[in-house]
Amino acid sequence: MSNYSYSREIRQSNVTFGEITLDSVRKMFTEIFESYEPKVKDEMFDSFCEDFYELGKEIRASNERMWRMIITDMLFSYDERGYLEAGAADNAIKRKQFAIIAKVIISKLRA
Repeated sequence: MSNYSYSREIRQSNVTFGEITLDSVRKMFTEIFESYEPKVKDEMFDSFCEDFYELGKEIRASNERMWRMIITDMLFSYDERGYLEAGAADNAIKRKQFAIIAKVIISKLRA
């Protein structure tokens, strides 16, 4: 049996986040959606930022992998409801796009 442990790997990928405010979240997503596809539709942008801010306040996890999964799931949820523009039709492409966006978000949230 090998010494590999997925749970140990998850515990080791912790990250320290800076302070999250609603204004900082709006600024961050404005910058991200200027550069990356897909984008949240304009009429849903404030709601998206507020949802993310609430998640940031409620979830105390500092694990980078968990946050990437949460962010990706949030993007898929908004996509399923038709709140994203210029989204790809192929789920494999969406998964890659959302993973890139999640990684960028994590890097911007780091303290």
